[in-house]
Amino acid sequence: MAKTRLQFDFTDEALGELDELKGATGATNRAEVIRQSLRLMQWTIEQIRDENATVLVEKNGRQREVIFPYLTSGKAMANAK
Repeated sequence: MAKTRLQFDFTDEALGELDELKGATGATNRAEVIRQSLRLMQWTIEQIRDENATVLVEKNGRQREVIFPYLTSGKAMANAK
């Protein structure tokens, strides 16, 4: 598989969040966190588009609707289809 190098500009705060995610997920590097994040975004869009992931069930059995504010616009969902 061919690889393409990308360069991102992060604020200090965003870089700190990326490093926190790296530690929380056990990722070996920042690029792995970004790849995992892309997969999560793809899965989330598929689930919302197919109406499969709209409820979160907590350990205590309580259910609540999951809201993804960055995916609720008509444009975002139209692009997901």
